[in-house]
Amino acid sequence: MSRYRDNYAQFGANNAQVYGVSVDSTWSNKAFREQMGLDFPLLSDFKRDYTRALGVLDENSGMARRVTFVVDDAGIVRHIDLAADALDPTGALGVCSLLKKK
Repeated sequence: MSRYRDNYAQFGANNAQVYGVSVDSTWSNKAFREQMGLDFPLLSDFKRDYTRALGVLDENSGMARRVTFVVDDAGIVRHIDLAADALDPTGALGVCSLLKKK
């Protein structure tokens, strides 16, 4: 999250919005967001409905895998980063830049 926080202005410059999603409670997310100084929303999927629907929930542990999705204005997923790659915003920023030019 810190690298997305640190690059948040670049996402804005590409007309992109950043959202974090966690299976933690709303209260835990609020505390984490404040602790990390995040400028973007951190949403709670405590019931795990969305992470399950997106196929990123590990049913054994109940935790969501680290994934970054870039979704265009039409709601089409244009890019996915998984695992360690999801921690680095470089790929998502590149795709957002390309989408802005369209």
